[in-house]
Amino acid sequence: MSGAEHEAARPLAGVRVIDFTHHAAGPMCTMLLADYGAEVIKIEPPEGEAFRTSGTVRVDGEHVGFIALNRNKKSVVLDLKSRAGRDAVLRLIAGAHVVVENFRPGAMARLGLDYDSLLNVNPSLVYCALSAFGSRGVYRDKQGLDVVLQAMSGLMSITGEPDRGPLPAGAPVADVSSGVFGALGIVLAILENRRTGRPQKVDIAMLDCMISLLNLRFQQVFATGEALPRLGAAHPQASPWDVYHAADGAFVIAATRDEYWRTMCAGLGKPQWALDPRFATIKARVAHRAEVNAMLAALFRQEPRAHWLQLLDRAQVPNGPVNTLAEVMTDEQLRHNGTIATMALASGRVVPTIAAPIRINGRQAIRRGPPALGADTARELAQAGDAGVRPRALE
Repeated sequence: MSGAEHEAARPLAGVRVIDFTHHAAGPMCTMLLADYGAEVIKIEPPEGEAFRTSGTVRVDGEHVGFIALNRNKKSVVLDLKSRAGRDAVLRLIAGAHVVVENFRPGAMARLGLDYDSLLNVNPSLVYCALSAFGSRGVYRDKQGLDVVLQAMSGLMSITGEPDRGPLPAGAPVADVSSGVFGALGIVLAILENRRTGRPQKVDIAMLDCMISLLNLRFQQVFATGEALPRLGAAHPQASPWDVYHAADGAFVIAATRDEYWRTMCAGLGKPQWALDPRFATIKARVAHRAEVNAMLAALFRQEPRAHWLQLLDRAQVPNGPVNTLAEVMTDEQLRHNGTIATMALASGRVVPTIAAPIRINGRQAIRRGPPALGADTARELAQAGDAGVRPRALE
Protein backbone atom coordinates (compact mmCIF):
# COMPACT_ATOMS: atom_id res chain seq x y z
CA MET A 1 0.00 0.00 0.00
CA SER A 2 1.13 3.54 -0.68
CA GLY A 3 1.65 6.12 2.03
CA ALA A 4 -1.63 7.77 1.02
CA GLU A 5 -3.47 4.48 1.44
CA HIS A 6 -2.03 4.09 4.92
CA GLU A 7 -3.20 7.56 5.94
CA ALA A 8 -6.60 7.61 7.63
CA ALA A 9 -9.24 9.21 5.43
CA ARG A 10 -10.98 12.44 6.35
CA PRO A 11 -14.07 12.32 4.11
CA LEU A 12 -15.65 15.37 5.78
CA ALA A 13 -12.60 17.61 5.41
CA GLY A 14 -13.71 21.04 4.23
CA VAL A 15 -17.11 20.80 5.94
CA ARG A 16 -17.57 23.52 8.56
CA VAL A 17 -20.03 22.79 11.39
CA ILE A 18 -21.44 25.26 13.92
CA ASP A 19 -22.24 23.15 16.96
CA PHE A 20 -24.87 24.31 19.48
CA THR A 21 -25.11 20.89 21.14
CA HIS A 22 -24.74 20.04 24.81
CA HIS A 23 -24.73 17.04 27.17
CA ALA A 24 -24.49 13.71 25.29
CA ALA A 25 -26.58 12.95 22.19
CA GLY A 26 -25.72 16.13 20.27
CA PRO A 27 -22.02 16.14 21.18
CA MET A 28 -21.80 12.46 20.16
CA CYS A 29 -23.16 13.46 16.76
CA THR A 30 -20.76 16.36 16.23
CA MET A 31 -17.76 14.43 17.57
CA LEU A 32 -18.30 11.82 14.87
CA LEU A 33 -18.36 14.58 12.25
CA ALA A 34 -15.15 16.02 13.71
CA ASP A 35 -13.48 12.61 13.91
CA TYR A 36 -13.95 12.17 10.17
CA GLY A 37 -12.55 15.53 9.19
CA ALA A 38 -15.20 18.22 9.68
CA GLU A 39 -14.21 21.49 11.33
CA VAL A 40 -16.56 21.66 14.32
CA ILE A 41 -16.92 24.95 16.18
CA LYS A 42 -18.65 24.42 19.51
CA ILE A 43 -20.66 27.44 20.65
CA GLU A 44 -20.73 27.72 24.44
CA PRO A 45 -22.22 30.21 26.91
CA PRO A 46 -19.80 32.26 29.03
CA GLU A 47 -20.05 29.73 31.87
CA GLY A 48 -19.39 26.85 29.48
CA GLU A 49 -21.54 23.92 28.46
CA ALA A 50 -23.19 22.39 31.55
CA PHE A 51 -21.70 18.97 30.84
CA ARG A 52 -18.20 20.33 31.52
CA THR A 53 -18.93 20.40 35.24
CA SER A 54 -21.65 17.75 35.60
CA GLY A 55 -21.31 14.49 37.49
CA THR A 56 -18.93 13.45 40.20
CA VAL A 57 -15.93 12.14 38.22
CA ARG A 58 -13.70 14.80 36.69
CA VAL A 59 -10.19 15.10 35.31
CA ASP A 60 -8.52 18.47 35.68
CA GLY A 61 -11.92 19.95 36.50
CA GLU A 62 -13.69 18.59 33.41
CA HIS A 63 -16.45 15.98 33.66
CA VAL A 64 -15.43 12.68 32.06
CA GLY A 65 -18.59 12.77 29.93
CA PHE A 66 -17.49 16.06 28.38
CA ILE A 67 -14.00 14.66 27.80
CA ALA A 68 -15.45 11.58 26.10
CA LEU A 69 -17.61 13.48 23.59
CA ASN A 70 -15.83 16.68 22.58
CA ARG A 71 -12.47 15.86 21.03
CA ASN A 72 -11.40 17.35 17.69
CA LYS A 73 -13.61 20.42 18.26
CA LYS A 74 -13.02 24.13 18.75
CA SER A 75 -14.70 26.23 21.45
CA VAL A 76 -16.15 29.69 20.90
CA VAL A 77 -17.81 31.48 23.82
CA LEU A 78 -20.77 33.73 23.00
CA ASP A 79 -23.73 35.12 24.91
CA LEU A 80 -26.50 34.31 22.46
CA LYS A 81 -28.99 36.38 24.45
CA SER A 82 -27.04 39.52 23.64
CA ARG A 83 -27.18 41.37 20.34
CA ALA A 84 -23.41 41.19 19.96
CA GLY A 85 -23.35 37.44 20.59
CA ARG A 86 -26.16 36.78 18.16
CA ASP A 87 -24.54 38.94 15.46
CA ALA A 88 -21.25 37.12 15.94
CA VAL A 89 -22.78 33.67 15.64
CA LEU A 90 -24.66 34.73 12.50
CA ARG A 91 -21.33 35.69 10.96
CA LEU A 92 -19.97 32.25 11.81
CA ILE A 93 -23.04 30.54 10.35
CA ALA A 94 -22.77 32.60 7.15
CA GLY A 95 -19.42 30.96 6.48
CA ALA A 96 -20.41 27.45 7.52
CA HIS A 97 -22.09 24.46 5.91
CA VAL A 98 -23.87 22.76 8.80
CA VAL A 99 -25.63 23.81 12.01
CA VAL A 100 -26.40 21.19 14.69
CA GLU A 101 -28.47 21.77 17.84
CA ASN A 102 -30.17 19.60 20.44
CA PHE A 103 -32.31 22.06 22.36
CA ARG A 104 -35.98 21.44 22.97
CA PRO A 105 -38.09 22.51 19.97
CA GLY A 106 -38.67 26.26 19.93
CA ALA A 107 -35.51 27.25 21.81
CA MET A 108 -33.55 28.17 18.70
CA ALA A 109 -36.53 30.09 17.28
CA ARG A 110 -36.65 32.24 20.41
CA LEU A 111 -33.02 33.16 19.71
CA GLY A 112 -33.74 33.83 16.05
CA LEU A 113 -31.45 30.92 15.11
CA ASP A 114 -33.96 28.37 13.80
CA TYR A 115 -33.76 26.81 10.35
CA ASP A 116 -36.06 29.26 8.57
CA SER A 117 -34.35 32.29 10.09
CA LEU A 118 -30.87 31.05 9.25
CA LEU A 119 -31.71 30.52 5.59
CA ASN A 120 -31.70 34.32 5.33
CA VAL A 121 -28.06 34.23 6.39
CA ASN A 122 -26.99 31.04 4.64
CA PRO A 123 -29.44 29.87 1.95
CA SER A 124 -27.60 26.56 1.33
CA LEU A 125 -27.46 25.48 4.96
CA VAL A 126 -27.71 21.92 6.27
CA TYR A 127 -29.50 22.17 9.63
CA CYS A 128 -29.87 19.28 12.07
CA ALA A 129 -32.24 19.48 15.05
CA LEU A 130 -31.92 16.62 17.50
CA SER A 131 -34.52 16.43 20.28
CA ALA A 132 -36.05 13.88 22.61
CA PHE A 133 -39.39 13.48 20.85
CA GLY A 134 -39.22 15.47 17.62
CA SER A 135 -40.31 18.91 16.50
CA ARG A 136 -44.05 18.14 16.47
CA GLY A 137 -46.57 16.11 18.43
CA VAL A 138 -47.92 15.81 21.96
CA TYR A 139 -44.48 15.30 23.54
CA ARG A 140 -42.82 18.16 21.64
CA ASP A 141 -42.20 20.21 24.80
CA LYS A 142 -41.57 17.29 27.18
CA GLN A 143 -38.17 17.03 28.82
CA GLY A 144 -36.40 13.82 27.88
CA LEU A 145 -33.08 12.27 28.90
CA ASP A 146 -31.54 8.92 28.04
CA VAL A 147 -33.29 6.82 30.68
CA VAL A 148 -36.64 8.47 29.84
CA LEU A 149 -36.24 7.39 26.21
CA GLN A 150 -35.22 3.88 27.23
CA ALA A 151 -38.40 3.68 29.29
CA MET A 152 -40.81 5.21 26.80
CA SER A 153 -39.45 3.29 23.79
CA GLY A 154 -40.18 -0.06 25.43
CA LEU A 155 -36.55 -1.11 25.87
CA MET A 156 -36.75 -1.19 29.66
CA SER A 157 -39.90 -3.31 29.58
CA ILE A 158 -37.94 -6.20 28.02
CA THR A 159 -34.67 -5.63 29.93
CA GLY A 160 -34.13 -7.40 33.25
CA GLU A 161 -34.88 -10.68 34.93
CA PRO A 162 -38.36 -12.23 34.58
CA ASP A 163 -39.16 -12.00 38.31
CA ARG A 164 -37.80 -8.49 38.82
CA GLY A 165 -38.59 -4.98 37.63
CA PRO A 166 -37.54 -3.37 34.35
CA LEU A 167 -33.98 -2.08 33.99
CA PRO A 168 -32.20 0.41 31.74
CA ALA A 169 -29.17 -0.66 29.74
CA GLY A 170 -25.80 -0.18 31.41
CA ALA A 171 -24.81 2.43 28.81
CA PRO A 172 -26.64 5.55 27.53
CA VAL A 173 -27.86 3.80 24.40
CA ALA A 174 -30.47 6.46 23.57
CA ASP A 175 -27.88 9.23 23.62
CA VAL A 176 -25.27 7.32 21.68
CA SER A 177 -27.60 5.88 19.04
CA SER A 178 -29.26 9.24 18.49
CA GLY A 179 -25.86 10.83 17.97
CA VAL A 180 -24.92 8.17 15.43
CA PHE A 181 -28.23 8.54 13.57
CA GLY A 182 -27.79 12.31 13.66
CA ALA A 183 -24.33 12.10 12.11
CA LEU A 184 -25.64 9.75 9.41
CA GLY A 185 -28.54 12.13 8.72
CA ILE A 186 -26.16 15.05 8.33
CA VAL A 187 -23.90 13.15 5.93
CA LEU A 188 -26.94 12.15 3.84
CA ALA A 189 -28.14 15.77 3.84
CA ILE A 190 -24.69 16.94 2.74
CA LEU A 191 -24.83 14.54 -0.20
CA GLU A 192 -28.30 15.80 -1.14
CA ASN A 193 -27.16 19.39 -0.76
CA ARG A 194 -24.24 18.76 -3.08
CA ARG A 195 -26.52 17.07 -5.60
CA THR A 196 -29.27 19.70 -5.63
CA GLY A 197 -27.77 22.86 -4.13
CA ARG A 198 -30.83 23.19 -1.91
CA PRO A 199 -30.81 23.63 1.89
CA GLN A 200 -31.62 20.60 4.00
CA LYS A 201 -33.27 20.14 7.38
CA VAL A 202 -32.57 16.97 9.37
CA ASP A 203 -34.98 16.21 12.24
CA ILE A 204 -33.84 13.52 14.67
CA ALA A 205 -36.14 12.32 17.47
CA MET A 206 -34.38 10.24 20.10
CA LEU A 207 -37.59 8.27 20.66
CA ASP A 208 -37.56 7.22 17.00
CA CYS A 209 -33.90 6.25 17.25
CA MET A 210 -34.59 4.02 20.22
CA ILE A 211 -37.55 2.37 18.52
CA SER A 212 -35.38 1.81 15.46
CA LEU A 213 -32.91 -0.06 17.69
CA LEU A 214 -35.85 -2.25 18.75
CA ASN A 215 -36.87 -2.99 15.17
CA LEU A 216 -36.32 -6.75 15.49
CA ARG A 217 -38.36 -6.94 18.68
CA PHE A 218 -41.22 -4.87 17.30
CA GLN A 219 -41.32 -7.03 14.18
CA GLN A 220 -41.93 -10.07 16.39
CA VAL A 221 -44.74 -8.24 18.18
CA PHE A 222 -46.26 -7.24 14.84
CA ALA A 223 -46.22 -10.90 13.79
CA THR A 224 -47.57 -12.46 17.00
CA GLY A 225 -49.62 -9.69 18.57
CA GLU A 226 -48.08 -10.64 21.91
CA ALA A 227 -46.03 -8.49 24.25
CA LEU A 228 -42.47 -9.65 24.92
CA PRO A 229 -41.60 -10.61 28.50
CA ARG A 230 -38.35 -9.86 30.30
CA LEU A 231 -36.08 -12.84 29.77
CA GLY A 232 -32.90 -11.76 31.51
CA ALA A 233 -30.03 -12.61 29.15
CA ALA A 234 -32.16 -15.05 27.13
CA HIS A 235 -33.34 -14.49 23.55
CA PRO A 236 -37.05 -14.66 22.66
CA GLN A 237 -36.39 -16.78 19.57
CA ALA A 238 -33.21 -18.74 20.33
CA SER A 239 -31.83 -21.27 22.80
CA PRO A 240 -29.25 -21.78 24.16
CA TRP A 241 -28.75 -18.04 24.36
CA ASP A 242 -27.97 -16.89 27.88
CA VAL A 243 -25.36 -16.19 30.53
CA TYR A 244 -23.80 -19.37 31.92
CA HIS A 245 -21.49 -19.83 34.88
CA ALA A 246 -18.32 -21.88 34.80
CA ALA A 247 -16.39 -22.79 37.94
CA ASP A 248 -14.64 -19.43 37.91
CA GLY A 249 -16.65 -16.97 35.88
CA ALA A 250 -19.55 -16.12 33.58
CA PHE A 251 -19.78 -16.36 29.81
CA VAL A 252 -22.42 -16.22 27.09
CA ILE A 253 -23.53 -18.57 24.36
CA ALA A 254 -25.61 -17.38 21.41
CA ALA A 255 -26.75 -20.41 19.43
CA THR A 256 -29.11 -19.04 16.82
CA ARG A 257 -29.21 -22.11 14.55
CA ASP A 258 -29.78 -25.85 14.91
CA GLU A 259 -26.32 -26.37 13.39
CA TYR A 260 -24.76 -24.59 16.38
CA TRP A 261 -26.67 -26.81 18.79
CA ARG A 262 -25.49 -30.00 17.10
CA THR A 263 -21.83 -28.96 16.90
CA MET A 264 -21.96 -27.66 20.49
CA CYS A 265 -23.34 -30.95 21.83
CA ALA A 266 -20.63 -32.87 20.01
CA GLY A 267 -17.92 -30.48 21.15
CA LEU A 268 -19.04 -30.67 24.77
CA GLY A 269 -19.06 -34.46 24.69
CA LYS A 270 -22.85 -34.67 24.88
CA PRO A 271 -23.94 -35.83 21.39
CA GLN A 272 -27.04 -37.49 22.85
CA TRP A 273 -28.53 -34.09 23.69
CA ALA A 274 -28.79 -33.27 19.99
CA LEU A 275 -30.89 -36.44 19.44
CA ASP A 276 -33.43 -35.66 22.16
CA PRO A 277 -36.69 -34.58 20.42
CA ARG A 278 -37.24 -31.95 23.13
CA PHE A 279 -34.11 -30.15 21.92
CA ALA A 280 -33.76 -31.16 18.28
CA THR A 281 -35.05 -27.90 16.78
CA ILE A 282 -34.71 -24.29 17.81
CA LYS A 283 -38.46 -24.03 18.30
CA ALA A 284 -38.37 -27.04 20.62
CA ARG A 285 -35.41 -25.66 22.55
CA VAL A 286 -37.14 -22.32 23.09
CA ALA A 287 -40.16 -24.20 24.43
CA HIS A 288 -37.87 -26.20 26.75
CA ARG A 289 -35.47 -23.37 27.55
CA ALA A 290 -35.44 -24.14 31.29
CA GLU A 291 -34.39 -27.75 30.72
CA VAL A 292 -31.67 -26.75 28.23
CA ASN A 293 -30.25 -24.19 30.65
CA ALA A 294 -30.39 -26.58 33.60
CA MET A 295 -28.39 -29.24 31.71
CA LEU A 296 -25.79 -26.72 30.58
CA ALA A 297 -25.53 -25.09 34.01
CA ALA A 298 -24.79 -28.42 35.68
CA LEU A 299 -22.13 -29.23 33.10
CA PHE A 300 -20.41 -25.82 33.05
CA ARG A 301 -19.96 -25.69 36.84
CA GLN A 302 -17.48 -28.57 36.56
CA GLU A 303 -14.63 -26.74 34.79
CA PRO A 304 -13.16 -23.22 34.53
CA ARG A 305 -14.41 -20.78 31.95
CA ALA A 306 -11.35 -20.97 29.69
CA HIS A 307 -11.95 -24.70 29.22
CA TRP A 308 -15.50 -24.22 27.96
CA LEU A 309 -14.68 -21.24 25.76
CA GLN A 310 -11.97 -23.23 24.05
CA LEU A 311 -14.35 -26.10 23.33
CA LEU A 312 -17.03 -23.73 22.08
CA ASP A 313 -14.57 -21.97 19.79
CA ARG A 314 -13.48 -25.30 18.35
CA ALA A 315 -17.14 -26.13 17.71
CA GLN A 316 -17.58 -22.70 16.01
CA VAL A 317 -20.40 -21.74 18.40
CA PRO A 318 -20.75 -18.00 19.16
CA ASN A 319 -19.55 -17.37 22.71
CA GLY A 320 -17.60 -14.94 24.85
CA PRO A 321 -16.60 -14.16 28.41
CA VAL A 322 -18.63 -11.66 30.44
CA ASN A 323 -15.83 -9.11 30.85
CA THR A 324 -15.63 -6.26 33.28
CA LEU A 325 -14.67 -2.89 31.79
CA ALA A 326 -11.21 -3.36 33.29
CA GLU A 327 -10.87 -6.71 31.53
CA VAL A 328 -11.98 -5.18 28.25
CA MET A 329 -9.26 -2.54 28.48
CA THR A 330 -6.56 -5.23 28.60
CA ASP A 331 -8.03 -7.40 25.83
CA GLU A 332 -5.41 -8.19 23.20
CA GLN A 333 -7.91 -7.65 20.37
CA LEU A 334 -8.29 -3.99 21.31
CA ARG A 335 -4.57 -3.47 20.81
CA HIS A 336 -4.79 -4.92 17.30
CA ASN A 337 -7.86 -2.81 16.50
CA GLY A 338 -6.47 0.39 18.00
CA THR A 339 -9.68 0.75 19.97
CA ILE A 340 -8.13 2.71 22.83
CA ALA A 341 -6.31 5.86 21.78
CA THR A 342 -4.84 8.80 23.66
CA MET A 343 -5.45 12.53 23.55
CA ALA A 344 -4.17 15.60 25.32
CA LEU A 345 -6.48 17.68 27.47
CA ALA A 346 -6.26 21.46 27.51
CA SER A 347 -4.13 21.15 30.67
CA GLY A 348 -1.59 19.09 28.76
CA ARG A 349 -2.48 15.86 30.56
CA VAL A 350 -2.59 12.89 28.17
CA VAL A 351 -5.51 10.55 28.81
CA PRO A 352 -6.82 7.39 27.15
CA THR A 353 -10.06 7.51 25.20
CA ILE A 354 -12.12 5.32 22.88
CA ALA A 355 -11.24 5.81 19.22
CA ALA A 356 -13.80 6.30 16.45
CA PRO A 357 -15.01 2.84 15.38
CA ILE A 358 -15.14 3.24 11.59
CA ARG A 359 -11.76 2.71 9.98
CA ILE A 360 -11.21 4.20 6.53
CA ASN A 361 -7.64 3.50 5.40
CA GLY A 362 -6.71 3.16 9.06
CA ARG A 363 -7.78 4.70 12.36
CA GLN A 364 -9.09 8.26 12.35
CA ALA A 365 -6.62 10.63 13.99
CA ILE A 366 -7.45 12.48 17.19
CA ARG A 367 -6.18 15.88 16.12
CA ARG A 368 -6.87 17.55 19.44
CA GLY A 369 -8.52 16.78 22.75
CA PRO A 370 -11.60 18.56 24.11
CA PRO A 371 -11.07 22.33 23.81
CA ALA A 372 -10.56 24.66 26.72
CA LEU A 373 -13.58 26.89 27.21
CA GLY A 374 -13.43 29.70 24.65
CA ALA A 375 -9.99 28.72 23.39
CA ASP A 376 -10.86 29.55 19.77
CA THR A 377 -13.16 32.55 20.27
CA ALA A 378 -10.81 35.34 19.20
CA ARG A 379 -9.42 33.52 16.16
CA GLU A 380 -12.77 32.32 14.81
CA LEU A 381 -14.55 35.64 15.32
CA ALA A 382 -11.69 37.52 13.68
CA GLN A 383 -11.92 35.25 10.65
CA ALA A 384 -15.71 35.52 10.54
CA GLY A 385 -15.46 39.30 10.65
CA ASP A 386 -13.50 39.43 7.42
CA ALA A 387 -15.37 41.20 4.66
CA GLY A 388 -14.89 38.21 2.38
CA VAL A 389 -17.03 35.81 4.46
CA ARG A 390 -19.97 34.58 2.40
CA PRO A 391 -22.20 31.51 2.52
CA ARG A 392 -20.10 28.60 1.30
CA ALA A 393 -21.51 25.95 -0.99
CA LEU A 394 -20.69 22.30 -0.42
CA GLU A 395 -18.62 21.17 -3.37
